Amino acid sequence: MRFVHRTARIALKEPFASNTAVTTEVQQSVVELTWQGLTGHGTARGADPEEVDACAPVLTDAPSPFELRRVLARLTDAGIGPAARSAADMALHDLLGKACGQPLHRLLGLAGLPVAPTALSIGTCPDDELLARGRALAGWPVLKLKFTPDDDGSRAGLLRSVYGGRIRVDGNGSWDPDRALRVARTLHRHGVELLEQPVAPGDPVALRYVHENAPLPVYADEDCAGPEDVPRLVGRVAGINVKLVTCGGLLAARETVVLARRAGLRVMLGCKLESSLGVTAMAQLAPLADELDLDGHLGLVGDPYTGAEVDRGVIGLPTAPGLGATTTSTKNGEN
Repeated sequence: MRFVHRTARIALKEPFASNTAVTTEVQQSVVELTWQGLTGHGTARGADPEEVDACAPVLTDAPSPFELRRVLARLTDAGIGPAARSAADMALHDLLGKACGQPLHRLLGLAGLPVAPTALSIGTCPDDELLARGRALAGWPVLKLKFTPDDDGSRAGLLRSVYGGRIRVDGNGSWDPDRALRVARTLHRHGVELLEQPVAPGDPVALRYVHENAPLPVYADEDCAGPEDVPRLVGRVAGINVKLVTCGGLLAARETVVLARRAGLRVMLGCKLESSLGVTAMAQLAPLADELDLDGHLGLVGDPYTGAEVDRGVIGLPTAPGLGATTTSTKNGEN
């Protein structure tokens, strides 16, 4: 296979503020694998470019995309981290679908299954802006609020005053267990349907405490990096949020979903602020999920890819072979 790696910087239409940072642009590694005249595309936000380059010997030595599992195992054995592996995994899956002439979701046997609506995230913002967004997004079925340590849950009530749809809250690990419970009770009064990562990751005792005492379902986000985390989350959460760059790609994401299902956990598929390529890749697995959070490409300017379409929360999966994402005429900020 021929391996090409470059980086892409993509601006946001407006800054997105969360508990951890204010984001104005995203930087992604983009991987292209060419085999027998076909090209597979993969990407990962936040991957170390040097680590992505370190994938080259394994990928160029791969005889075909049909040995995807063996190739990805070799990357893991070589110590390649999940973000870089995710970019390689995505390109291999894209190439596999193209080699078979089928959209990936169809190749995986997921065609025809129902797909849940995706949430649209609202970052931290002043109250007047939150009210304006809530009114403007009245036709969107699910909204997700990003919270900070200063939030007490009242912002959910503010949104509820102008918005009648489903509301979710992402705590981003903001609170200690007791404060998380107080926030959860307030959220429940305002009809919030679930709370993600209320406590800092890495504290299973605190996570279990909130899960067992909160009046609404608690999901793990940062505490679920991949399939290996599922067994220790059983009994500590109601569900998990799976992201490609944290678990290592589509293969690991599918394994995580299977394990979670067997353990009785609900599954949300999420993404980062990233291009349509990454979101479209995760959307291939959308029929496997209870909830979706696949809106990371909607606020970008000059997205170098087009793929899954989102119309007021309804995701349209591409019908082209592979991931179905295509490059746009202008690739913003690549080098």
